[in-house]
Amino acid sequence: MVISIKRAYAIFEKVKIVGLYVSGGTIFFMMLFIVTDILSRNLFKSSLLGAYEITQYYLMPLAVFPALAYAYGTGIMPRIGILVSKLKQTYQKWITVLLLGFELVLFLLLTYYGWQYALIGTSETLGFSSGGEILPIYPVLYFVPLGFFMLSIEVFFLLIKNLYSKKPSYVMKEN
Repeated sequence: MVISIKRAYAIFEKVKIVGLYVSGGTIFFMMLFIVTDILSRNLFKSSLLGAYEITQYYLMPLAVFPALAYAYGTGIMPRIGILVSKLKQTYQKWITVLLLGFELVLFLLLTYYGWQYALIGTSETLGFSSGGEILPIYPVLYFVPLGFFMLSIEVFFLLIKNLYSKKPSYVMKEN
C-alpha cells in the first residue's frame, strides 16, 4: 500500500509541476504586459486599454492558484508545526493529524463553494468592463476551486503519511 501511495504521489507531483509552469508563464507574461503598458504610457501618452482589469481578473488568479499545491507541498507556507514541535512526542503526531484533517475539511469546503461560485458565474456569464467591452471572467473562476482541490489532494497525502509514520511531517518528501 505504501508503494502505491508513493506512485500516486509521483503522478500528482507531475500535475503540480504543470501548475507551476502555468503560474510561472503567467507571471512572465504579466511582467511583459505591465512593462508594455508602462512603456506605452510614457512613450505614447496612452495606456493599453483594460491593462489593470486584465491583470486583476485574469493574470493574478492564474499566477496564484495553479501553483498553490506546489507551494504548500514544499513546506514554505507558514504552519503551526513550530508550536506542535514543542509538545511531547506522543502528542505531536495526533495533533498534526487533527490539524491536517481540519485543513482537509477547510480546503474541500473552499473547493466546493468555489466550484458553486464558478458555476453561477458561468450561468450568469460574469464579466467586467474593459476598454468599452465586456470581457468574460467566468473561465478564470474555475482555477480557484481547482487550486484548492489540488491543495486538498496534497493535504490528503500528508494525512496518510502522518497516519503511517511515527514522527509528524509537514512535507511528503524530506530534503
